[in-house]
Amino acid sequence: MSAPARPVTAVLVGASGRMGRALLAAGAARPEVRWVGAIASPTSGALGSEVAPGLRISADLAAVLPAQVVIDFSHPSATRTTLRDCRAARSPLLLGTTGQGASLEADFAAAAREIPLLIAPNTSLGVTVLLELAALAAGALPAHHAAIREVHHRGKRDAPSGTALALAAAVRQGHPAASIPIQSEREGEVIGEHRLSLEGEGEILAFTHRALDRGLFARGALAAALWLASRPPGRYAMRDMLFGKTKT
Repeated sequence: MSAPARPVTAVLVGASGRMGRALLAAGAARPEVRWVGAIASPTSGALGSEVAPGLRISADLAAVLPAQVVIDFSHPSATRTTLRDCRAARSPLLLGTTGQGASLEADFAAAAREIPLLIAPNTSLGVTVLLELAALAAGALPAHHAAIREVHHRGKRDAPSGTALALAAAVRQGHPAASIPIQSEREGEVIGEHRLSLEGEGEILAFTHRALDRGLFARGALAAALWLASRPPGRYAMRDMLFGKTKT
């Protein structure tokens, strides 16, 4: 009988946030993941707190690298530093932080030449499938008018959300000329809901994804991180894990 594979060493950036807490909880149930670092902002009140046996939150990512994979769900202002430290340590990076806009595209391209880089505005496996369906449907129904509605909790900073923008981009893959209005709403503690409608003459085709618990994003992120840890350098998306990589 062969010996069991060693757990993948992972570092979590954004350990004190909502997604950070969900990832730590999900990781506790995955013996193939071993946290070796938990990072938060230098101003975080959580610094020094123990989030797993023997693991305390710190503010120095470089000090806990290299690792087999880094997962970042922090703040867009920290993305450049995370990219720099991961490149220096040659550590794969799953970036779940959204809101950077187009300003970091050159940084992403440079990083992807040196490390595996997976950029995921949404780590739900269901949303990943939804994006594929959106491109397929838009391409098959070029005369239909697309519209997107997204709802998140009041604490969600970016509007439209990264998922809504990814959904619009997926529609444009199938119908490049599409003009796509996005309605963004922030209310209560809604985890996340996205609806794409394609309206044609006499019919409406609609796709809806509703997140029922934040743990689904954590489970998807961990699955993607484990997959990413063994990839060669390059830029990846969630779809590559499910459907195979077809382009850079």
